[in-house]
Amino acid sequence: MKDLRMDAYYYGFEKTGVPEIDKILSAVACAGKAFHHTEDWDENIEFLYGPHKGRTVVEWIQNAANEAAESIKSNT
Repeated sequence: MKDLRMDAYYYGFEKTGVPEIDKILSAVACAGKAFHHTEDWDENIEFLYGPHKGRTVVEWIQNAANEAAESIKSNT
């Protein structure tokens, strides 16, 4: 996934080259871009950044982690 956002307002991540991990990092970066404060991360949102799924940025992160876990489980 080459089009993943990796920068928030105050921090950013380097891609690892592992798509599942990069998607988790991107979800965290997008959360930081969407809201300045983590206290707002459970608010419903009506916009999307990249391939992230969910109604809140917490769901973006959790769903990316769940997908990574499923990928790892299926490859072991």
